[in-house]
Amino acid sequence: MSSLKLLAPTLALSAFAFALFGLDTFKNRLSASARTSGFWVTLIGLAVTAALVPWAGLDIPVSYGRGMLIADGLSFFLTWIALMTTFLVVLMSEFDRTFEGLSLSVYYGLLLLAATGLILVVSANDFLMIFLGIELVGVPGFILTAYLRHVEKSSEAGIKFFLIGAFSSAMLAYGISLLYGITGSTSLTSLQNGAALLQDKAPLALVAIFFILVSFGFKIALVPFHMWVPDAFEGAPTPIAAFLSVAPKVAGVAIALRVFTIDMAGSSLGSIHVLAILAALTMTVANLIGLRQTNVVRLLAYSSIAHMGYLLLGLVAGGAAGIASVYLYAGVYLFMNLGAFSVVVCLSNALQSNDLSAYAGLGKRAPFLSAVFVLFLLSLAGLPPTAGFIAKFYVFTAAYNAGWLWLVLIATVNSVISVGYYFKILRAMYFAAPVSETPVPVNVATRLILAGTAFATLFLGIIPQYGFAVTDKLVNKPAAVDAVVTSSATVQSPVVP
Repeated sequence: MSSLKLLAPTLALSAFAFALFGLDTFKNRLSASARTSGFWVTLIGLAVTAALVPWAGLDIPVSYGRGMLIADGLSFFLTWIALMTTFLVVLMSEFDRTFEGLSLSVYYGLLLLAATGLILVVSANDFLMIFLGIELVGVPGFILTAYLRHVEKSSEAGIKFFLIGAFSSAMLAYGISLLYGITGSTSLTSLQNGAALLQDKAPLALVAIFFILVSFGFKIALVPFHMWVPDAFEGAPTPIAAFLSVAPKVAGVAIALRVFTIDMAGSSLGSIHVLAILAALTMTVANLIGLRQTNVVRLLAYSSIAHMGYLLLGLVAGGAAGIASVYLYAGVYLFMNLGAFSVVVCLSNALQSNDLSAYAGLGKRAPFLSAVFVLFLLSLAGLPPTAGFIAKFYVFTAAYNAGWLWLVLIATVNSVISVGYYFKILRAMYFAAPVSETPVPVNVATRLILAGTAFATLFLGIIPQYGFAVTDKLVNKPAAVDAVVTSSATVQSPVVP
C-alpha cells in the first residue's frame, strides 16, 4: 500500500489519459462539448495528480517499486516542474487556432502520458525504468509533433523526431546492456556500489558510458546532437514546441544527476570533462547559429539548446551548490521560456506568421504582449533584475568555485552573444514600422499564463532568497550528490516494497 501511494501520481495521470482516449472514442470528437469536456478532464487530472504527489523522501530518500524508483528532493522538484509545464501547455493549446478542426481529447491524453513518462524518469533508480520512462515521453512526443496532419512541416518534423528518438533509444539500450554485462545489474544503487568493478573493466565501461552519453546528448539536444531541434520546433504545433523545450530537459537533468554523478568524483572513467566540453560546444554553437535566425520559433529553439549548455555548468560543478544551482535554473527556465512561448502562440494566431518581420511595430499594436515578451527575453539573456540573471549567476558561481574558470569565461561570452539575437526581436517590435494598425487580441487564459510567469520571473529576480531557500532545502545529499541511495537496506534509504 505504501508503494501504491508513492505510485499514485503516475497511476492517476495514466487513468485520466485513458479516460480522454475513451472520451474521443465514444463522443463526437469534433463537437464543441467534446473539446470542452476534454479540456476540463485534463485540468482535473492534473489537479488530482498534483494533490497526490508524495512529500516522502524530502529528508531521507525512500526507495520503492522493488528498488526501481526513488522518492527524494530531485524527484519531488522535477515532478512539479513536469506538472506545471503540462498545465501551461494545456492552457496554450486550448486557445490555439491551429487546432481548429482537430480532436483535442487524444491530444490531451498524449500530453498526460508524456507527463507520466517524465515523472517515471525523474523518479527512476534503475536503467530499465529510465528507458521505459524515456520511451513513454518519446512516443507521445512523436505523435504530438506531427499532430497537424494537414501541415507538411509538422509531418516532416514528426518523422525526424521519430528517427532521432529511435536511434538515441537504441544507443541507450546498448549502453545499458554493456553495463549489465559488466556489473550484472541495471540498478543505479548497484552501479554506485560497484564503481570499483567499472574501474577494473575500464575499456568496456568507457564504451558503455559513451553510448549512454550520446543518447543523453540527443535527448536534451546537446551539440553536436542537436540537429533535430530547430526543425521539430518549427514544424510542431507551437504549444508542443514549448513542451519540447522543457520536457526533454527535465528528463535530461534527472538522468544526468542520477547517472553521470556515479563516476564523477576522482574517477578515471569520469564523464565530467566530457560534459564540460559538451556544455561549451552547446552554448557556443547554438548562440552563433541563433544570431542568423529570422524565424522566432527557430530562434527560441536555438535559445533552448544554449540554455541546456548553461544548465550543465551546475552539474559539472557538482557538490551541494552545483546541484542546487541546477534546481534553481530548471525552475526559472520553466517560467521564462514558457512565458515567451505563450506570447509566440498568441502572436502566431493573430499574425499567421512566426517570421521576425511580422513582429514589426508590435510595441504599438500589442503593448501588453510586447512588454511581457521583453521581460522574458531579458531573463533568457540573463540580464537583471530578472530571474534569468540570478539563475545564471548562481550556476556560474558554482562552476567558478569548483575551479572551472575557463568554462565560466566561455559561458559569460556566450551570454553576451545571446543578447544579440534576443534584441533582434525587441528591435523589430519597438523600432520597426508596423505592418498593420490592427490591435492584437489577447484571451483571458493567455493573460493568466503571462501574468503568472511574468510575476515569477520578476519575483525570483528581485527577491531571489526565496528561490535559494527552496533549492537548498531540496538538495538531498544521498540522492543528489551521490546520485543513488547507498544501499536498499540502510536506514538512510528505507525501501517500500
